[in-house]
Amino acid sequence: MRKRVLFICGSINQTTQMHKIASELPEYDHYFTPYYAGGIWDLARKLGLAEFTVMGRMHSDRCLAYLKQHSLKIDTKGRRHRYDLVATCSDLIVPSNTAGAKLVLVQEGMTDPETIMYHAVRRIRILPRWLASTAATGLSDKYDRFCVASYGYRDLWSHSMHKPGFSSS
Repeated sequence: MRKRVLFICGSINQTTQMHKIASELPEYDHYFTPYYAGGIWDLARKLGLAEFTVMGRMHSDRCLAYLKQHSLKIDTKGRRHRYDLVATCSDLIVPSNTAGAKLVLVQEGMTDPETIMYHAVRRIRILPRWLASTAATGLSDKYDRFCVASYGYRDLWSHSMHKPGFSSS
């Protein structure tokens, strides 16, 4: 049996990026899902309170349309299988059902500026990372590899986080 990879997508840019990454891994079975979190976030999404995030309906609907248009295998919220590898577009919220799989965080591109909320989230680790928006990308420490969009971002994150496993592409 071939190993399985779950690609957790987000915006349409993140979704096309995950699709391109999957095409470079022909030895694996690929499955795709819109971004998800579970728990209270499912309720927030149902109430329309997550529209400002990639968990919102607009992004999820666009993601699903893309996945269906390209005949990609969909496993919503990664429920059907256990995965050997999970590639995610964000670690602001890391779904609990990804535990046990190798996790690869893939940065799409630019991140938000480091505001006071970023510094608070970085110092007070119990604060939710999403408070700092995409500036908090990489702060989860739950990934095995972090693929960044440029050498500049590699330098930024490797100096500020001192975590091995960075890759720039």
